[in-house]
Amino acid sequence: MKKNIKPLMIINIILPIVIVIGFAVILLQNHLYNSIERVRDLSEAERDGTMFIFDDITVDITTRGGDTGSWMFDKLVENDVVIMDDAVGTIYELEVINNTDNTITDWTAKIYIPEDMSANNSWNGDFEWHQGVNSGNEKVQTIDLADYSKYDIILDYVMVPPGPMIKLYEGDYYVYYPDEVAGEFPLTPKPKDPEKNSSARIGFIMYILGKPIDYIADFSVGEIHYHMQTSIFKNPFFWIFGALAVLWLSLFLALIIVRLNIRRLLEQQKRDETIIEQTMQTFVNFIEAKDPSTMGHSLRVAQYSRMLAESMGFPESECKRVYYIALMHDCGKIYIPDSILSKPARLTPEEYEVMKKHTVYGGEILRDFSSIDDIGMGAVSHHERFDGGGYPNGLSGEDIPIVARIICVSDAFDAMNSKRCYRSSLPADVIIDELIVNKGKQFDPMIVDHLLKLIEYGAIKLAKREEDNHHNN
Repeated sequence: MKKNIKPLMIINIILPIVIVIGFAVILLQNHLYNSIERVRDLSEAERDGTMFIFDDITVDITTRGGDTGSWMFDKLVENDVVIMDDAVGTIYELEVINNTDNTITDWTAKIYIPEDMSANNSWNGDFEWHQGVNSGNEKVQTIDLADYSKYDIILDYVMVPPGPMIKLYEGDYYVYYPDEVAGEFPLTPKPKDPEKNSSARIGFIMYILGKPIDYIADFSVGEIHYHMQTSIFKNPFFWIFGALAVLWLSLFLALIIVRLNIRRLLEQQKRDETIIEQTMQTFVNFIEAKDPSTMGHSLRVAQYSRMLAESMGFPESECKRVYYIALMHDCGKIYIPDSILSKPARLTPEEYEVMKKHTVYGGEILRDFSSIDDIGMGAVSHHERFDGGGYPNGLSGEDIPIVARIICVSDAFDAMNSKRCYRSSLPADVIIDELIVNKGKQFDPMIVDHLLKLIEYGAIKLAKREEDNHHNN
């Protein structure tokens, strides 16, 4: 179970880091994209008539056209002074078209004056006029020629019936700032309908001296400055990392649920094991109550058997199973008469045959105990011998279940290492000799080797005999 959880834990650690880094990169890229000031020079555009075409925007500077698009201004003379000569007045419109799916913001237009002329009016934004750029005496003023006071004008101009004529010369220019109120700012994304567009249109009136009514000035030198605003939602990687975030959240919740379920199962398993062990120990107490001289024998055999299983590399769950099977190995003795169990002298052949039946009785007692696999096997087969001379079935070698072979060694060792009603515990050297001599006979040699190592390392201790204690005193 833990092996399955570990990859989930690793993913739940690595995946959010990847997601956070991914979103951080996307946000940084989005910020850089939106903060870059873009400049489009009209001289570098693809030209189509009056249109200047770029990948992201198109700029069109043309006349309004029609009967009201141009008109002639007759010479104005006052007091024999020519105020203004004959000129053509024309309405020019500058349109900026958004060719992208993004929004254009903070855009301005800088348009150079191609020849001498006079500006008379403008609308849909603020015009910053730069007059006398090449004269060395430049004047700059932002003024709304549709709503002005002649006392506010600092630029050179003449006043005529159409209004003030701001004198502009070749090389002068104006900077246009969109009017948010007039809806010229920002430029929304390109509509899906190909016949429509997202654009902003501004207008200004220019008078040029000595030109016919159909004359059109060429405003082909200038720049458009703007920012392009895109949304992170348009970035496909945003949705990829969003999906990863959903996946991570799902995995995180799954991990929490799995861990809670595992904790619940482990707690339940622990409670079940406690109930099973207490039930078994209670039953063992009944058995040992019949023969007080073997008190603690079943528990010690179970402990030795688990230690041997651990030494032999059994998994933890199997070591527990070995422990439980060993704990119940003598349960069949409950059917053996007390006179035989507690007899201080050697048993007669008849009595020995009765005693041997405790293995069969144990299997019968445990046949319906299904909580632990093959729990009755230990009771039935722990007196089988490796050489085939044991009982009740005369099994030999590896035909004897490995758990039964472990219990056989543990049972014999504890019998020799414990005081019985008919003798004291055997000396340590005698126990060791008995184990070695019976390798391949009564005992599985490999299991004996593991037991000897546990004894050598002090994990299993040999009991001190009372005679040894008296001798030391």
